[in-house]
Amino acid sequence: MQNIGKIEAWDLHKHRINLINESSKRLGISIIDTKVKDASIFDPNYVEKFDKILLDVPCLGIGVIKRKPDIKWQKQEKDIEEITKIQRRILDTCSKYLKKQGIIIYSTCSIFKEENDKIIMEFLDQNKNFEIEKINEKNSFLNIYPNNIQDGFFIAKITKKR
Repeated sequence: MQNIGKIEAWDLHKHRINLINESSKRLGISIIDTKVKDASIFDPNYVEKFDKILLDVPCLGIGVIKRKPDIKWQKQEKDIEEITKIQRRILDTCSKYLKKQGIIIYSTCSIFKEENDKIIMEFLDQNKNFEIEKINEKNSFLNIYPNNIQDGFFIAKITKKR
């Protein structure tokens, strides 16, 4: 964006907002407006306000297990139900903030279909004015699996048609 325009960055946690502010200052980026805000709670002031939305939603973090091996001992089966409810709520809420022809990038650092493909497909089934954009000829999603070199991630690009 070459420091032109406006970016709003939200997080539930003040310490993460502080990290964004520190990084943007260090990089000379002055267009980021940060807020401690819960993206799962609907705010009518944001309806159709944004051209693009990046949703880096909370997840179980299984894709970063090599850097955080304690994850495997902390997570339980019931956690997936709780986290997917939050993920759905954030996607449903923030989709209302998108302008027509706008784009949402949905991302997790998890590799579970319940947190990724399933969330996106359920959203698209319930919201016919959105469509997924293909990443390549075969895939609508980008699944990056963890290995010795990289962490695991999931990314989907969704467009609002009308």
